[in-house]
Amino acid sequence: MSVTVAISGRHLELTDAIRDYTREKLLGIIEDKHKISRAEAILSQEKTRSKAEIIVCGKKFNAEAESESYDMYESIDKAIAKVERQIIRYFDRKQDHHKVSHGVTSATANAADDDSDFE
Repeated sequence: MSVTVAISGRHLELTDAIRDYTREKLLGIIEDKHKISRAEAILSQEKTRSKAEIIVCGKKFNAEAESESYDMYESIDKAIAKVERQIIRYFDRKQDHHKVSHGVTSATANAADDDSDFE
């Protein structure tokens, strides 16, 4: 399944450098996530402030983040970091939901044995 990456600019003419940088960053965080189908970046310039909005869509899941600063690259990095945290949290939650262990684990049993030495 291929991921569609769309990058657009509001009140800003996108240079190839900004477009390539954003595409590389987006593909870097979604490369191994097979349930993500679309990623979109909306970059805008308002006076001296640069704003980046990142939207990542997948099967039964959407992640959105935005960041604003004086430097466009910094805004892109911060917004992608926020989306990456949301994606990691979503996939960890989905993974842990099905792998619930019941009973005492070996680490818990060892910790209980260590505590008895101090009594």
